[in-house]
Amino acid sequence: METIGTKTPFIEPGSPWENGYAERFNGKLRDELLNGEIFHTEKDAKVLIEQ
Repeated sequence: METIGTKTPFIEPGSPWENGYAERFNGKLRDELLNGEIFHTEKDAKVLIEQ
């Protein structure tokens, strides 16, 4: 990479918004589960997510 003048950007540890894999997982979880359900309690959400 040095030969063409590019560098790898530094990603701060613990920054999920800079991690494509974490962002994809969060987006899929939101689209396929969280946006389609109404949770009345935290326990309801935990049970459904564990399934």
